[in-house]
Amino acid sequence: MFELHQIEQFLAVVDCGTVSKAAEKMNITQPALSRSLQNLEYELRTPLFTRTKNKVALTKTGSFASEYARKLLSLANAMQKEVQDFYRTHTNIMIASCAPCDLLFKIRDIVKECFNDIKCETVVENEEEMKQKLLDGTYSFAIFSQAQSNKAFVDFPLKTEHLFAMIPETHALASKKGITFSEINGEAVIPFPLKGHWSTLLEQKLPDSQFLYQANIEAFDKVINSSNLISFASDMLPIGIPHHKSIPILDSEATITYHLAILKANQEQFQGIIQRLKVCDL
Repeated sequence: MFELHQIEQFLAVVDCGTVSKAAEKMNITQPALSRSLQNLEYELRTPLFTRTKNKVALTKTGSFASEYARKLLSLANAMQKEVQDFYRTHTNIMIASCAPCDLLFKIRDIVKECFNDIKCETVVENEEEMKQKLLDGTYSFAIFSQAQSNKAFVDFPLKTEHLFAMIPETHALASKKGITFSEINGEAVIPFPLKGHWSTLLEQKLPDSQFLYQANIEAFDKVINSSNLISFASDMLPIGIPHHKSIPILDSEATITYHLAILKANQEQFQGIIQRLKVCDL
């Protein structure tokens, strides 16, 4: 029986018009390609080309064979993708989130409980990348900062998070009941040490502020507990800092409702996990 690489080489000759051009495209020698075509004709028990000194042309049967070959190659590529997707889905589940929140790790633990033998990984990613990787099957679950309109997804709300500013007691803003990003803009601030939705939002909303980034969580904890600078916390990530007041940020962007999304095509497979997430206390 002929092999798949022979079909690829056959179509390369059809598309290129000459054996020499096809050999260059396939990065093989011209004699090797000619032998491959002859072997294919032998396997199919029919001539596919009429040959002249400088050119080959498809016979009527060759033209029919080329149409079938394209379908076969398309099916082979589809099989490769489907098998890879099946492997990823059944042996390794990746959960992505727009922020390094507790929800990410709680969902990971639930997935591990529901699929005992499966490997489960978590990653924090920007939301545009998450959408693409959810669509192509790289991610099985993705936590977004808002509902998704893509019809290929099924999503539902998980939990709402509110952002707070941690203001030093001696600061002029410390007497406020609520505060806006515009009031903080221009101040030196200590942002969250981990990448994610809130870090990106702070950079957008505080363009005139100086950001004093910390290399890791340990350094972040030391600095915020010994500094007199503004930092941030949330009701899902409470941070107690001596001599600081926790003041809610009033801008609408400072409140987000996380939504979990999966591919609609995977809804039945993950139905048990979805039902459990809807009833458990996250």
